[in-house]
Amino acid sequence: MTTIHGTGCSLMDYLYVNVDLSSPAIKRAMSRTPGDGGLAPGKLVFLEDLERFSGQTFAEFLKEATDGREPDKANLGGPSVVSLINAAQLLGTERYKVGFFGGHGDDETARQLLAIIGNTPLDFSGYKTVEGMTPFTVVLSDPSYDEGHGERTFVNNLGAAWNYGPADVPDSFFNADIVAFGGTALLPRIHDSLASLAVKGKKAGATVVVNTVYDYRSQAKDPTGRWALGKSDETYASIDVLVADREEAFRLSGETSIDGALAYFKAKGTGAAVVTDGAREIHFYSDGALFSRAENRKLPVSAAVKADIADPAIQKGDTTGCGDNFAGGLLASMAEQMDAGVPRGSLDLAEACSWAVASGGFSCFHIGGTYLESKPGEKRAKIGYYYDLYKKQTGRGR
Repeated sequence: MTTIHGTGCSLMDYLYVNVDLSSPAIKRAMSRTPGDGGLAPGKLVFLEDLERFSGQTFAEFLKEATDGREPDKANLGGPSVVSLINAAQLLGTERYKVGFFGGHGDDETARQLLAIIGNTPLDFSGYKTVEGMTPFTVVLSDPSYDEGHGERTFVNNLGAAWNYGPADVPDSFFNADIVAFGGTALLPRIHDSLASLAVKGKKAGATVVVNTVYDYRSQAKDPTGRWALGKSDETYASIDVLVADREEAFRLSGETSIDGALAYFKAKGTGAAVVTDGAREIHFYSDGALFSRAENRKLPVSAAVKADIADPAIQKGDTTGCGDNFAGGLLASMAEQMDAGVPRGSLDLAEACSWAVASGGFSCFHIGGTYLESKPGEKRAKIGYYYDLYKKQTGRGR
């Protein structure tokens, strides 16, 4: 059985769709200088910092920003757990095990989260109770932003995430074919120990995957400096695959181009890196250690997804969770290739990215990052539709 174990960000997303990010209430709360505590499209801010910046309680701000309405949906979110659920749904449980390790509070939000996870094939026996409120994020989504491509802004309450640390990660976590760290910037103690955790994974013989999230803590501390991935750059040398969006890649590397960011990650010893750029091309490289060697390649986004988004007859969701599901598709393809006996150095990164692109694209057709299936295999069939079309689009299909 091929096993994926992951840890990192898991929380409740309270989703508000069709919010106008140019409305007066939101414009007043928009950031003026990097790290000042204001909102920014596509980025996350901590609740306490937004209150300090805006001079309002969060409840007051939210009432104005949403005209006092209730969330359109409350859903399980977080770069770690959402990516792992997608991987589990794509892989099934017959030949694969996908497990999440993390911390939640002892409250009603936690009970809601656990009920949602219980309706997925994800093993969550490593999801434990720790002190503090269960983390949550309010997502304000504007589908008309960026010429109709859509955008969100996020307000996060860390809560119990402050209290989950390396000592809470059991040795059994590292007994896996793949260990994945997702959105650890929202788990400060895990993030600061990322180098030692990644080293432990490598020593155990696991493949180490890291997918990032906007690091508001580092941004607030030093708005112009490079973000640290863990306490030092030593983390990069223990990462087999790094997945980041354009902004995260720039801030982590200190570079101002995607090629420059990829070169930085490669120079630091990261085996492969994939950089997404919203509705634009993805960029990647592989040094040949895990995947076949690839030098700064590009792949387009899914033309079929773009066409269906533009079709008024097709029901839309929002862009929340696109990046998380992208990472989950990548993990699933890696696990399938490993399970098929493809040796290290010969895995196909373009193939993994194809499942990632299809997974990220499909998330545009449901609200929130987590899609709950009515039966096993349902999500794989839906994503597989876009995967097949994408393979033909890129000249890799029949």
